[in-house]
Amino acid sequence: MPPVPDQRRHPRYQLTERASILMGPATFVFSETLDISHGGACLRQPNRFAVRIGEQLSLASAHIGSHRAARVVHVSSRGVHCAFDDTIEPTDSATSAAL
Repeated sequence: MPPVPDQRRHPRYQLTERASILMGPATFVFSETLDISHGGACLRQPNRFAVRIGEQLSLASAHIGSHRAARVVHVSSRGVHCAFDDTIEPTDSATSAAL
């Protein structure tokens, strides 16, 4: 079987930092990022917490920002893969470096 081509539109950067997931009006769950791009992020699966593909969440971290809307696009043994609802396009290489 041939390898599946990478369908990402933005480069992914390995980045581990504390992150929070807000679900509903008052449910905060703490995790950490595994990687991040301008279009989404992969988060470590939080302990005793389950999400489903298609769920809407709000993510926050130092590089993601505060309460950024996202949806779960995949859940794997690696983590929770999320796509941001609003993609911020990089304007220069400093933006990508600061991601």
